[in-house]
Amino acid sequence: MSFLKLLIAVSFSLPAFSRTLGVESDSGTKGPAYSELVKYFATLPQKYPEFIQVSQYGKTPGGRPLVVLKVSYPKRFVNPRVVSSRAQTLAILITGTTHGDEYLGIEDRLPEWFAKEGVKDPAIAPYFQAGGAIYLIPIFNPDGYDTRRRENSRGKDLNRDFSVRQAKFEGFTEVETQAARDMLINQLQVNQQRLLISMDYHCCIGAALYPWSFAKAPELPSDYLALYKAYGKIMQNNFGADFRVGKTPDVLGYSAIGTSKDYYYENYGSMSFTFEGEYGIEKNKFAQHIQMWKNLIQYGQLTRGILRR
Repeated sequence: MSFLKLLIAVSFSLPAFSRTLGVESDSGTKGPAYSELVKYFATLPQKYPEFIQVSQYGKTPGGRPLVVLKVSYPKRFVNPRVVSSRAQTLAILITGTTHGDEYLGIEDRLPEWFAKEGVKDPAIAPYFQAGGAIYLIPIFNPDGYDTRRRENSRGKDLNRDFSVRQAKFEGFTEVETQAARDMLINQLQVNQQRLLISMDYHCCIGAALYPWSFAKAPELPSDYLALYKAYGKIMQNNFGADFRVGKTPDVLGYSAIGTSKDYYYENYGSMSFTFEGEYGIEKNKFAQHIQMWKNLIQYGQLTRGILRR
């Protein structure tokens, strides 16, 4: 059976904050059943066959498929002169619902927008023309998403399960993080890509968090710190002056070890963020997220030379 047919056939019998810091988790937004999202994702290659691919890169402990969508240009649309002038093309990774109860109603809408509008948008098309790709895992924690819980079905917080050498922390104990790690390594190697930006969508205080996530961590190199602040300013321009930007201990007031942003920064030198949406209302800001991505991708291409990997 083809993967497309497999996705369409998938069904499951398993059950279905404002800016204050008192509520740790739960976005106040409930999405469709994961099986319905999987069916929807499976229709996108039929609608935009040249620009989007859907693949399964593993299964959760609960038996749900782990799905990644890739948006890129077919080779004939890519400018070979631009590609040949660079050792590697660029990649962006967007993930969401790593905490199963922090679905925002944004991450699952982004793949179709990129495949339908982004590929021809004047702000983003040059990124694709230069061989760039966007990988999207809208629901990183399907078991937690369907059961409306922060952790996966084994009770593990997946955003505390990424290895971080700087913190002397060994993670990747869970199927979801292991499979995503291996999928990304393979894609970047096969396609000779370097990771430009990684963004993990969470909830719920209206902020962008960058490395490091744990207390008593070393200072970022000055050039990276300047880049993070510039990226943060772009986000503030889209979401308002009260949108906060900074490290997890400074913004949230606690230390977190094993986060995805620390892993992607440490291993790929990417501009790596946790995006904290707002309780119950982030789904209404889709246009702002689109504008943010236009601005970030444009700025990222201009400053790619600063990244060390």
